[in-house]
Amino acid sequence: MSRIRVLHLSRGREWRGGERQVRLLARAQRGGLTVDPTVLTAAGSALATALAADHIPSLTVPWRWALDPRALWAAVGALRAWRRASPDPALLHAHDAHALQLGLMLGRIGRLPLVATRRSDTPAGPLWRRPDCVIALSPAVQRHLRETGVPEARIVVIPTAVDLGALAPLAAAPGPRGPRLIAVGALTREKDHATLLEAFAIVARQVPAARLTVLGDGPERAALAGRAARLGLADRVTWPGEVPDAPAWIAGAALLVHPSRREALGTAVLEAMAVGTPVVACAAGGLVDLLGDGHGRLVPPGDAAALAAAVLDLLAAPAPAAALARRAQERVREYDVAGVAARTAAVYRSALIQP
Repeated sequence: MSRIRVLHLSRGREWRGGERQVRLLARAQRGGLTVDPTVLTAAGSALATALAADHIPSLTVPWRWALDPRALWAAVGALRAWRRASPDPALLHAHDAHALQLGLMLGRIGRLPLVATRRSDTPAGPLWRRPDCVIALSPAVQRHLRETGVPEARIVVIPTAVDLGALAPLAAAPGPRGPRLIAVGALTREKDHATLLEAFAIVARQVPAARLTVLGDGPERAALAGRAARLGLADRVTWPGEVPDAPAWIAGAALLVHPSRREALGTAVLEAMAVGTPVVACAAGGLVDLLGDGHGRLVPPGDAAALAAAVLDLLAAPAPAAALARRAQERVREYDVAGVAARTAAVYRSALIQP
């Protein structure tokens, strides 16, 4: 049977969970027998660099804005060359809102089906009604798509993936030493690192040895560093920025603290579950389905006191924290990238046979 050719669309200007997921999915597809992936992304992007390191075929275009005319012009030429390379069935897969806009135009020009992945736990705009299929990362995202008017028959829930095989050595490594906390995410308002710092100030007063590492970058970085200084935490919080090996940092921490007010389904949370690091998170979006029933500690969003109390409870009780981590490792098996790639391939087959 012919392989399905998919052209993934992702602007890839940042190196965040969405871009990491595109790379992970393309890597799994490249190693399989049913899907032949190519990724169209912005020239010079972090995603383009990562794909080159993995020897995954990519097409790069000058893509700075959602409707960058240079990107459209270059993408049309790249699409036509890509189509001529093989007669196998082909489709497009958009991975963010900017990619969706480009994908809708390319799909019409190339007469190709379009699959789109919705990664945000916020109300979707009307353009999300137009793809042949929309992949929702969690039931919370699915609900927003329904409210937007996306037909139920076009929505499929397929979660964020994690490469359990690649993370197995980290899961088997000796546990962390000391009360080291880690947070991973873009430094934007909805990730709510401000509440994290307020909570850590409470923790630091009761656990003098506690330290916090915040991985990620974004527009709130300077304001957050200033807040940490005002709270007297300047020498206890470190800001390494975006790092290529976030799971290794997570594995070396006592806890992952995830304060986000909105979250479709966090990549960092899945990685923490896979490597055996207990998670304290806010009850937002897909995190409720992921961490409920004893797979993590959930607290109300924006509640610094509750967040600090959950962290202090787990730091003071290593045995219950370890049991929590073991349950999470069992739960995360459902999110292995091999299974996610297989389910995504089934969506592609369905999109190709639609009228």
